[in-house]
Amino acid sequence: MAYSRKKVLIISPVHSNLISDLKRHKFEIKYLPNISRKKLAIEISKTYVVVLRSGIQLDKDIISKSNHLRFIIRAGSGLDNIDINEAKKRNIKVFNLPNLNSQSVAEFSFGLLISASRNIVKANIDLKKNLWNKPKLYGYELRNKTIGIIGLGAIGSRIAKIAEVFSMNVLAAVKNKGKKRPKKVKIVPLITLLKKSDFIIFSVPLNNKTKHLLNKKNSKYLKSHSILINISRGGVINEEVLYMLLKKNKIFAAATDVFLHEKKQNKLFKLKNIIVTPHIGAMTFDAQKILAEKTFEKIKNLVK
Repeated sequence: MAYSRKKVLIISPVHSNLISDLKRHKFEIKYLPNISRKKLAIEISKTYVVVLRSGIQLDKDIISKSNHLRFIIRAGSGLDNIDINEAKKRNIKVFNLPNLNSQSVAEFSFGLLISASRNIVKANIDLKKNLWNKPKLYGYELRNKTIGIIGLGAIGSRIAKIAEVFSMNVLAAVKNKGKKRPKKVKIVPLITLLKKSDFIIFSVPLNNKTKHLLNKKNSKYLKSHSILINISRGGVINEEVLYMLLKKNKIFAAATDVFLHEKKQNKLFKLKNIIVTPHIGAMTFDAQKILAEKTFEKIKNLVK
């Protein structure tokens, strides 16, 4: 079988500019955004560069099938869906492209927040059934409320700036307290944030330290009218705990764009006080165009 350094396998949806730019520079492209695991195990053995986003796993078993793979490019921030240790063992370099979609994700966070706080999705569903349930659709204003942001990286910092425009009080729980932070943001311990926040947005990567940041033990500190928004990773919030909080109406509402197991049925879907979306925080034409440009530049610089 012929082998070429120009072989690029793209296994997630990407902007069309990436495909056209790579073809123009004579790369051999296989664009398989809906690839099965069985097919991936075959295709990865024949490629030099793999490009992916979230929602698909490059675990030890898959990476072990690679014979010529030298570069894995994550067109986004998180690397939790890639077995980094196995890649290192095989001398495969892994790159991500962080912060390019931070504006899109920050804006989307507020879309979820406003939708949850004002029952917009519920109202839409009811009205399409000709149910005019105004008395059951009370919500909350954002002005003068306290928003807690867990994680103050590129996305969290943009969320904080948007919150200031809404005249909200901004708290944040962070890992590194020494970094320069946005003005008017008060850094507090996680427990303090949970106790004092009306709205809480999770914006951290998933790792051993952030897994189940919200759990059975600390969820008791939440306000009864609090609203939780998760735009990070599903494992950051214990889904069983979240289900019980919503099922027993211990909190007002939640919205999540991420799940522990994506593309699978989830009992959270059955609850009326949660908004669920299929990991679309970064899905704007603007962000994906930028990601396509930067991904192409990365590949072009690596494969010479």
